[in-house]
Amino acid sequence: MSVFEREATIRWMSSPPDGVPRMTVGSGSLHSLPLSLDADAIHPLATSPGELLAGAIGAVFAWFVAEELVKQGSHARQLTAEVRVRCDDGGEITELAVSDIACKLFGRVPNIGQERLAAIAEAALGHCIRTLGLRGEALAVTVETLLEGA
Repeated sequence: MSVFEREATIRWMSSPPDGVPRMTVGSGSLHSLPLSLDADAIHPLATSPGELLAGAIGAVFAWFVAEELVKQGSHARQLTAEVRVRCDDGGEITELAVSDIACKLFGRVPNIGQERLAAIAEAALGHCIRTLGLRGEALAVTVETLLEGA
């Protein structure tokens, strides 16, 4: 069984959900966006589909967190979502499936406690998984949060 992990980080530095988030991927290659379709090869200038998947999950996750914070009157000053996606292929690359999603959320959010931010992040990731059509029951999912300088 072949396994790979890919990472992406979404940095939303200006009052999410307003402003413009920035995404970087583990290879650091997103600025040029050539693709590497070999799951075992890490090319310094190529972005893999796994990195794009991690980025898509991270972007939707951060967006859902930001929107929920606004609804609750705790507009974030800054959010950073680090996402790791693990895929397994059962021995055949055509059988590729997401098996694990791990998210870390770092936030500068006034008027909120660590426990509340953690609850919002967990709910947002669950909503993200459903929205993207992933089978949540088949995934190992973890969410860590850190409230920074509140």
